Amino acid sequence: MSDLVFGLFTPKCFDVYFNQHDFLHVACFKAVLSKALGYAIILGSFILKLPQILKIIAAKSVAGLSPSGFYLEVLVFQASVVYNFLRGYPISTWGENAVILVQNCILVFLLWIYSDTPRTQQLVGVLGFVGIGAIMLNLPSEHLWILPSASIPASIMSRIPQVISNFKQGHTGQLAFVTLFLNLGGSAARLFTSLQETGDQVQMLGFLISVALNGMLVSQVLFYWRATDAAMAKEQATHDKKKKA
Repeated sequence: MSDLVFGLFTPKCFDVYFNQHDFLHVACFKAVLSKALGYAIILGSFILKLPQILKIIAAKSVAGLSPSGFYLEVLVFQASVVYNFLRGYPISTWGENAVILVQNCILVFLLWIYSDTPRTQQLVGVLGFVGIGAIMLNLPSEHLWILPSASIPASIMSRIPQVISNFKQGHTGQLAFVTLFLNLGGSAARLFTSLQETGDQVQMLGFLISVALNGMLVSQVLFYWRATDAAMAKEQATHDKKKKA
């Protein structure tokens, strides 16, 4: 897509809009909308996890958060970045995954800090992520399909423990609603852009599942809103008492 005009229009669509003034051209509308959405998602991804990161730092707590979900999200986005890069897909269809991968790594680091994870376990985690990334990068081209396929159950496993944890504890802890809502919107938009630009059915299935799971978490945050406020207030009170003691 190096022949794109202004990064949004194919030469044909540029001609349709700016020379023929045919603003009702359906195919070009879909193509331009897909590109615009893709870039908007990438820009939005820079603040996607920021509310969650700031919430953890402000509370100095990872209460109610599922460690396995954090780890699996790193692997899911790691696989997505490697797959799309090796496939040579336009960066407008996957660029946010690289940004979110970095933010997920920051979240794992915060998890380790505020849960007092032993240094040896942290080192094993870092070496594990690096090693898995190296294996992904060196997969033969005929086996690249494994990456998005493996990401689907990993994505499910990264969300389901948190969903179950929310049900069991009756609140959503330090989960940030804004981050979850942006995740939901981004997954829905990516489903459209992938349909429009790559047609990769495995990835589209993954985005469809992501929409369902993120929607479930958003619903839980809304449903448990009052219970979460009460639980976090109680935890803060307990924390303050310990500090005074």
